[in-house]
Amino acid sequence: MRLKFLLVILGPSFLLFSCKNESLTNSIWKNCGDNSDLQDILVFNDKYNFVRNDTIYSRLVIDSPIAVINRIDSYYGERRLYLNRLSNQKTYRYCEQ
Repeated sequence: MRLKFLLVILGPSFLLFSCKNESLTNSIWKNCGDNSDLQDILVFNDKYNFVRNDTIYSRLVIDSPIAVINRIDSYYGERRLYLNRLSNQKTYRYCEQ
């Protein structure tokens, strides 16, 4: 009885938390912050940028690392991506398009 109760309570909660997809594959992001030293538009696909672990790499400069993902937030249903640039450690904010 106790095991069934745990499965009924914990099963849906794991399902709900695992449905949140924060993948950046095949997504486009526009700079919506004050700083504009980094690229204005980030495209994550096989041609331009990709993510490995928490680092963003640019395919245009032979797979060189350009930034580290600080966090991904949801702001009124819109995802926001916060990056720390590797060269100057400034934080940049991007909105999903």
